[in-house]
Amino acid sequence: MIHPADTPKQKHAVHWFIVQGNQLLTDPNGKLPCADIDQFPLAETEYTAKIGELEGRSAYVLLWPAAEAEPAGYRWTPLRQLFLNSNAETFALAGRACQVQHFLQTHQYCGRCGSDTVHVEHELAVLCPQCDFVCYPRISPCIIVAIYRGTDILLARGNRHPEGVFSLLAGFVESGESLEEAVHREVFEEAGIEICDIHYAFSQPWPFPHSLMAGFTAQWKSGDLTLDPSELIEGGWFPLDDLPQIPPAGTIASRLIAIVKAEVLDAS
Repeated sequence: MIHPADTPKQKHAVHWFIVQGNQLLTDPNGKLPCADIDQFPLAETEYTAKIGELEGRSAYVLLWPAAEAEPAGYRWTPLRQLFLNSNAETFALAGRACQVQHFLQTHQYCGRCGSDTVHVEHELAVLCPQCDFVCYPRISPCIIVAIYRGTDILLARGNRHPEGVFSLLAGFVESGESLEEAVHREVFEEAGIEICDIHYAFSQPWPFPHSLMAGFTAQWKSGDLTLDPSELIEGGWFPLDDLPQIPPAGTIASRLIAIVKAEVLDAS
């Protein structure tokens, strides 16, 4: 649980996830600061909350005002860049910090009556003093699925993927839809094929800006590959032992591909 009322009271070093515009404050080597509150006095006046533990120390988010210059010796590092240069535990907390910022910045006004909201002290939420409406952070469920056919796997490159990087099919879950129904629908809409033997593998938070990815594996059942050009630039069936460039290790896509690769190639 995130504790907005819990700020560092003692003069001891804690991990700081200082956020501004989906960027985090780092030193020139890309490291996040670990220091006591005296180094960042803005924590006394700006939004600060405990978001977890890291390497035996408390971790705090601090929302840095846009009008305030960064401290000497530090720079702003985009969250996506931090993902490539940090371990999974650090990135998870960085993603949580950015999601806190996104929620508070997009809920400054009540969605029911339009009045200014205030922060709730004991939990991550905002309250409208005029109509008592309480709003909590939004989490958007998504599915991502590794589909294989024999010893081939389906990979595609979407509009938002970096040049040359191929990944798995994915999409948002719609209202009133189960995760499994979303898998079937997204695969048919994006690739025009039917699948079977769907198995849930694991999930991963994905803070761009507030998704929760549920990962699945599945087998091709029928149909010719017909990619939706509005979603996918290119794609096809790739041999599991000769893959193109895929997302980096630690991503849910890379982990799902590794599961399929191990199971299929070990059995063949």
